[in-house]
Amino acid sequence: MADGALGYFAGFSLVDGCNVTTSAALPQNISAAPLPCSLNMTNGFTNVAGPNYAYLTLGTGISQISSSFNGLNFSSLGQAEIEGTGTPYQVVTHSNAGLDHSLLFYMDAAVQYDLTGYDGAGPNYGIDYIANTTSMVTQCTFSTERCNVHPTNSSNNNDISIAFHCYDDFGGDLGQTPLTGHERAQGWNMSFYEPMNGTSHNVPVQAQSNPFHFYVATAVNSINFDDFQAQSNLPEGSQGNDSLVDGGRGFTAFALSCEATIYDVTFSLINGSFGDFNSTRSTPQKASIIKAPLQVGFGQYHLYQAASIAVLATNDSVANTMAKAFSQTGIALASGTFNPDSSIKQRFRWTVNVTRVPKAPFFYLVTVCLVYSVFGMVMTVVALHLRRKPEVRDHQAKLMVEWGPELLEMDKDHHTEKPKKGEDDKKESTSGRSSTDFVDTPA
Repeated sequence: MADGALGYFAGFSLVDGCNVTTSAALPQNISAAPLPCSLNMTNGFTNVAGPNYAYLTLGTGISQISSSFNGLNFSSLGQAEIEGTGTPYQVVTHSNAGLDHSLLFYMDAAVQYDLTGYDGAGPNYGIDYIANTTSMVTQCTFSTERCNVHPTNSSNNNDISIAFHCYDDFGGDLGQTPLTGHERAQGWNMSFYEPMNGTSHNVPVQAQSNPFHFYVATAVNSINFDDFQAQSNLPEGSQGNDSLVDGGRGFTAFALSCEATIYDVTFSLINGSFGDFNSTRSTPQKASIIKAPLQVGFGQYHLYQAASIAVLATNDSVANTMAKAFSQTGIALASGTFNPDSSIKQRFRWTVNVTRVPKAPFFYLVTVCLVYSVFGMVMTVVALHLRRKPEVRDHQAKLMVEWGPELLEMDKDHHTEKPKKGEDDKKESTSGRSSTDFVDTPA
């Protein structure tokens, strides 16, 4: 592959405005530190960096495709970008070494074109490349029992009341709207913490760690709990499994404990699919950039919708489905802090016809070969079948009696040894002299 310094922008890197976050040391009082660059403070209001791109990516740019990108039609994405209703890149999830990496991916870099007759090119014209990007991997386990999620009696019969208590800094009622967070959805609570000396403590948004940890408690009404147990093939739906609980009034409740890790990724795209995929853990400073929008409460409505769909899934556990949703949402919300970056190496490819064969003679040859093969197989089967008949065996016995002795005599004659030419001459030439004869030499 050729060096990509002058080529395609297929990778992603942080904008220059994030240099302060990635290089500055935190003060002793973390809460007094500036907000990570993925958050903007304007007139006392906090928003994500590049909100237009971030929310367009969150709303329209999360893709479930992870390979064979060159076989897709991306013309609608290009039109959506022109109209301002979509972004040129999407968030894709790629599984590597047992981890699901969610990352920004420039779809246009995987498009194939038919350039037959154009400047020596041909069909399936595309690009293979190596580029850098950033990914997020989240792993979740159920903490429903640990958080003591259970329904309680509500003073208002029309309201739900589902209590939870994960640790001292994180507890409440899922039937009430949370008091914090920029997006507040009833039935959804989320808290970021740091485990210290066997206990959990909330951390400020400026905190830097990689991986980072968070709890989620939620109650969804997309399916009744009894129906979930009756219809679901997932382990969470089995009787006696306390991963999900009946919240009453048609709600299903659960809690998750999650760990998220941010990675620096170098990957190759070959023929429209991921090839090499090398990941190393990012710095805590970079991880805080991805974490910040989630921690202050952006994307809560999207995540609550993902939880409502997760309990309806039949091919993956609720915890795994939610883990992917957290990674995809985190990368999407932080997309405003990334710029397209040039590929490390790249090469262009297209299909070339090396030789051309007329169709009629070619298919005639193939047909004849197939007919000959079938005929040979049929004759073999017929011969094996006839061999078993008694009259055939009688003929074989008669032939052995009539021709057997003559064949044996011919074989005996054939193997009789004959003197080789030159051996008799050799004997004659040496018969007149023994090993003790000497020849006189001139004095």
